[in-house]
Amino acid sequence: MAPFTFSLIPFVVLSLSWAITVESTVVPAIFVFGDSLADVGNNNYLNVPISSKSNYPHNGIDFPGQVPTGRFSNGFNTIDYIAMKLGFKESPPPYLSIKNVTETLRRGVNFASAGSGILQTTGNGTLDMATQLKYFAKTKHELTELLGAKVVDDCLAIALFYFVTANNDMFAYYSATGAANSTENARFISNLVDEFLGHLKMIYNLGARKFAITGTFPLGCAPYLRNLNPTGGCIDALNQLSEQFNAVAEPRIKQLSCQLAGFKYSYYNSITATAKISAVPHKYGFKELTSACCGAGRFNGEAQCTSNATYCSNRNQYMFWDWFHPTQSLYYLTAKFQLDGSVKLVTPINLKQLVVQS
Repeated sequence: MAPFTFSLIPFVVLSLSWAITVESTVVPAIFVFGDSLADVGNNNYLNVPISSKSNYPHNGIDFPGQVPTGRFSNGFNTIDYIAMKLGFKESPPPYLSIKNVTETLRRGVNFASAGSGILQTTGNGTLDMATQLKYFAKTKHELTELLGAKVVDDCLAIALFYFVTANNDMFAYYSATGAANSTENARFISNLVDEFLGHLKMIYNLGARKFAITGTFPLGCAPYLRNLNPTGGCIDALNQLSEQFNAVAEPRIKQLSCQLAGFKYSYYNSITATAKISAVPHKYGFKELTSACCGAGRFNGEAQCTSNATYCSNRNQYMFWDWFHPTQSLYYLTAKFQLDGSVKLVTPINLKQLVVQS
């Protein structure tokens, strides 16, 4: 695939201060919040089931050095590609790996935790969204003590805050209820969005101004879910929940942006993007849209990708790496859509436009 034509020079740290010798459009740091679609290794440090970890083969088979880092991918994930296209050598490190707060100065921090959600009841033992925000507040406090409030606040005002979440909340709700009651479904979605908006307000009050938000995916089409469906088709009820979340969340975030001075955002519609790819998969290099590359059983969706699982050789032609997660190829395409996409995919502006706004 052709590289993006967008690049920024990463800032450097001199004498424990942000000395920025770069273009005025720079993003000095990226702070990442969310679930397994953005986790780069936080769950390696947690006492969670193996299904919430990926620091073992065959994960990372296409990562430099073929290292299983804790990413749920055969290689890089979306935030890796976004970081690199914004001029960073690599994406922010997992928060739980950091031994010294000064390590956060060069790239930012990744707080994402596989299995987590917006709700504290989602993903027992993982870093739920409230915990991720608590760790961010702690990081800001430590940096402020080192550098002073003005330096830190000025950085946060132009930093990128990246969110991908709610997927596990909806999967947990569907697993518990079957999403059979439309009234209860609407109430659940409304409450979930309310909780998410509360998190966004909290981090806004801590200094964030530029928000990149990934909408929920068509969860019912993951190989694990297809495997559960006797017809082999997608689970429509779960996809409808995803559609409802996006339909409610984006207008509410738009409303929030009108209420909070300086709040700017880019909302990526994953369902629209997936439909765009599925309509002409060959255009994007995909041949297999339903089965996972690595796993076992029907659609390779009956078991997760472990060192004992079989895996495909033509990984760049698969949309799914394992029973739930994309391949590196789809992560790359997601990053490209988020950075370059039109208003049909990314509203009201894409990431390129977001990062250059003052």
